[in-house]
Amino acid sequence: MPVRRKDLSPMMTRRGALAALALLSVAGCGGSVAATTSPPHWDYDSADGPEHWADLDRGFATCRIGHAQSPIDLDSAIELHPSEHIEIDYHPTSSVSLLNNGHTIQAVLPADSGNRIVVDRTPFTLTQFHFHLPSEHTVDSTETAMELHFVHTAASGRLAVLAVLLHADPEPNSLSRILTATPNRSGLTRTVATVDPREYLPSDLDQFRYQGSLTTPPCTEGVEWIVLRHPAPVAIADLDNYRTLFPHSNRPTQPRNGRPVVLAGPN
Repeated sequence: MPVRRKDLSPMMTRRGALAALALLSVAGCGGSVAATTSPPHWDYDSADGPEHWADLDRGFATCRIGHAQSPIDLDSAIELHPSEHIEIDYHPTSSVSLLNNGHTIQAVLPADSGNRIVVDRTPFTLTQFHFHLPSEHTVDSTETAMELHFVHTAASGRLAVLAVLLHADPEPNSLSRILTATPNRSGLTRTVATVDPREYLPSDLDQFRYQGSLTTPPCTEGVEWIVLRHPAPVAIADLDNYRTLFPHSNRPTQPRNGRPVVLAGPN
């Protein structure tokens, strides 16, 4: 069952997008695989938590001064707009690398995997996916057990993230193959023979769409967000296993600041 969110204290120009990718190769919501420099240390708690990210490095200033930050709370009562529905083109992919990057488990796809989404006739290639616990986005102020982010990059460098809310379920499911293969120490990787991202999506693909930011430093804005309205399951045992490695890995919701949110469904 979803639970009410507790009070937690603790994509942009081409140049800006590429800088974000480099900085976030080990962070979470980024599309690159290897960084050229080591970014400043940040975390989800204590002095390095979300409320202090902007203090850790001047490159993180947008985390505080930005006006289109993510995640946000989503309103389920808004009108459905079928014309805004995006195309999701996912299929089985071989040799996916699982990386424990110290903040989450990140599954890195081969560059030629062909997985993509099409947003307003622009294709975005799937580069990686990763998890947050509990969910970052909320619906009607209610969080779920976890959130899965599929990170995509367009040829221009723009980013689009497809987010799947995950609810706790007693039975193992398709995500179990990923979460049971999780490397248990930061920096470790493990290869999974075949991954099919379609298996991780709910059957109903109604989508909230809005313009936001990366949810990890440097919090770069200009990200196209697509959050699926209906959750998919994650096994309780897998949830507990992930929690032993990352007890808390979500940024609190940010002010909407008048940004439009569209609820899109298939025709």
